[in-house]
Amino acid sequence: MDALRLERLAWAVVFAAVVAVFGTLLVVPDPTGAVAAGVALVVFAVVSVLAARFALGSIPRDAVVGDQTARYLAFFVVALALRVAFGALGFGGFAGAAVAFGAAWLAAMWGERLNPKRWGERGEGAA
Repeated sequence: MDALRLERLAWAVVFAAVVAVFGTLLVVPDPTGAVAAGVALVVFAVVSVLAARFALGSIPRDAVVGDQTARYLAFFVVALALRVAFGALGFGGFAGAAVAFGAAWLAAMWGERLNPKRWGERGEGAA
């Protein structure tokens, strides 16, 4: 298995774990006991298969190892930073979450430019 496919599979597993945790918290608000663990395992099993199939079936021709990682890290860093900043300013709730999600999504759309392996391709990042 090449590194590009391995990277995409790893992020599919991370995505499935995040969906399983938040999905379980929505369905079973008290995350203690066997019911919550069972729901989390079922959600993880279903989402991981779907996410892996989609991740491996949608690799762009110009993809470089590290693109997916740069996108996910850009998304998580921007989302977390904005949620913390909005929370500190008292601008939480749905509006703060929506703005943070939108900004994080935009950062992820441009996240592949943060991949150091791409900097030498087009002269980006060169001093």
